[in-house]
Amino acid sequence: MVQATIQPSSTTSSLTFIFGICLLFRLLNAFYTRTYDNPDEYWQGQEVAHELVFGNGYLTWEWREKIRSFAHPLAIAAVYKLIQVVGLENTHVLVAAPRYFQATLAAVADVATYTLAKKVIGNDIALSMLFTTLCSWFNFLMAARTLSNSMEMVFTIIALNYWPLPGIVKTTGKLWAKRYRISLVFASIACVMRPTNGLIWLFLGTQLLLCSSSKFKVAINALLICGLVVALDVMVDTRLYNQSWTGFIQHLVFTPYLFFKINVVNNVSLLYGVHTWHWYVSQGIPFIFTTFLPLIGFGLYRIYTTPMFNRIKSLLYLSIWVVIIYSLLPHKEFRFIYPIVPLILMIAAYGIQQVGSSRWRRRIMLLLVATQIPMALYTSIWHQRGVMDVMLWIRSLPAKTTTVGVLMPCHSTPWYSIVHDDIPMWFLTCEPPLTAETNALDEADQFYANPTEFLKSHQQDRIWPTTHLLLFDNLIPEIRDYLDNQSYTECRRFFNSHFHDDRRRRGDVVVFCYNS
Repeated sequence: MVQATIQPSSTTSSLTFIFGICLLFRLLNAFYTRTYDNPDEYWQGQEVAHELVFGNGYLTWEWREKIRSFAHPLAIAAVYKLIQVVGLENTHVLVAAPRYFQATLAAVADVATYTLAKKVIGNDIALSMLFTTLCSWFNFLMAARTLSNSMEMVFTIIALNYWPLPGIVKTTGKLWAKRYRISLVFASIACVMRPTNGLIWLFLGTQLLLCSSSKFKVAINALLICGLVVALDVMVDTRLYNQSWTGFIQHLVFTPYLFFKINVVNNVSLLYGVHTWHWYVSQGIPFIFTTFLPLIGFGLYRIYTTPMFNRIKSLLYLSIWVVIIYSLLPHKEFRFIYPIVPLILMIAAYGIQQVGSSRWRRRIMLLLVATQIPMALYTSIWHQRGVMDVMLWIRSLPAKTTTVGVLMPCHSTPWYSIVHDDIPMWFLTCEPPLTAETNALDEADQFYANPTEFLKSHQQDRIWPTTHLLLFDNLIPEIRDYLDNQSYTECRRFFNSHFHDDRRRRGDVVVFCYNS
């Protein structure tokens, strides 16, 4: 392999300055993240971590079926443990700290994206890349959220900084091997956080084996390091799931296998939505990048018409590979392709750089600020804010006299990771049918089919009367008479969203209080 031109690396002082800018921006990002974007942010991360540290938290069916690794919740649990040690668990620090922790990791990812772009494209990309990654509305929406996808993205971009990319790093000598091992550690952690991240490293690993002159060293390092990280993950999961070292070997828990078996083989993931095969191309990518799309197109054109293609083709092919494979899966979400968002933004940054006139570059940047930042602020501050505000309000109520029932689609609000106190709370569950005997209609479906009859027939299954019932505004006409007869009156209202694609979630969040 021919050694490509080496780009001068940034100095420690310049990287520290860049990190300071990114950290300040992401901490502000965390401060302005007040909305509820995806249930997994709380129910698969913070809720599990809260249970590990404080002993109260709701574990969804995924944890009973052992298809989730504790690796991601443990990172948040470390934050909670520190809060507990310093005695701040009853303050707002408990609510805010996980966001600021994730925002700090996001700042590291911003710098990693910046350094990767300089390594692949050159020093001229520096300003455009920094602007692009900080300006992206989707980055702003996701960066401070405690989703496993957000942490997966961080470790993926860090790992790519050390990965021996063909056309850029020569796999001879000793230095590349050291950096390759570091990359494998971060890549393995990313895969532990989300097993589907393995698709990225399957592609890059195969590519590296085909291009490398040190195939044995590439393979043996991958087997040893990845095997060690996976073994550690199995040990942690087995211990936490079994809650004992007794019979450890006989009850090993390998979550990626169980995840694949239940979600893919048994098609349980289909219950959470089925999308057309071209969804990522026709909706996902346009939605994520919006006004960056013309620059991505121009950047691709300039890449293919210049020698730059040989330097960046590995990352281009990787992005295409990820989109194709995820397109084959029936259940799709925007966050699933978050690990490759920085790579596509790199193309947009190259498009900005390739605009010949500095005046036009400034105009383009102003246009991006004018379009991306309002979207970032709207989705982070206002859209779906009520479901957060209502739980913060519940948190402020006297724990001894409060019981809460949530008459919403399941997992519409955070839970004990926000409320903290172990007060009696219940919600409409939506567990999938894991056996043939299980009723296909979950509780939420049964409730919305006939809300009044459901409440009448299920009072014995709930804490009743519940002091506070939470519901969306559009449900009130259907159950107003029933609530009046049960001595409930509206006592608080929280704005949630101006629009919603789910009819059941439209309108304000309304609290009905029981008048004894």
